[in-house]
Amino acid sequence: MAFGRRARKKSPKPPKQTTRPGFFTMVTDPRTVLRVVTAIRVAGPLVAAGAMQASTSVRGLLDEQRARQLGVPVDDVAAYKGPTGPARARIAGLSSAIDELRARRSGDAAVIRFADTATTRLTDLTAAVDATVSMPAGTRGPALRAVSADLDRVDAELMTFLVGPRNTLDLPVS
Repeated sequence: MAFGRRARKKSPKPPKQTTRPGFFTMVTDPRTVLRVVTAIRVAGPLVAAGAMQASTSVRGLLDEQRARQLGVPVDDVAAYKGPTGPARARIAGLSSAIDELRARRSGDAAVIRFADTATTRLTDLTAAVDATVSMPAGTRGPALRAVSADLDRVDAELMTFLVGPRNTLDLPVS
């Protein structure tokens, strides 16, 4: 019963499409393009700032790691780049240690003689490291290993002046 109203017949709705429009149709739709452009305008600066901050943080961590490996301050890492960087850093560290030893024990003739000899040797090794820059990689490796062996000897001699010889304790041999 309709109570004075005529019963309306509902017209059948057309069936919904079960398939979505294709990718090309969706991408070229003006509304979709406008939404994407608006999203990029809003989110673009935020994403760019985040990416910039992340890259700066990663670069800082890499510089700190490289500084620890080389034994130099973080500010000096850029000076010791490339295949000769570790050798240059060791030479610089040994030079400063020898200068400090010379300043602390300037009255000791043996220290003065060692410092003069070691400084001359480090100057020669610096020239050798400079020469390896233009060498091919196959030749550079053995040359840098030879420089490293010489630096090990200078370092060992320096340690004898800083902490004494290795066998200072006369322990009975069993």
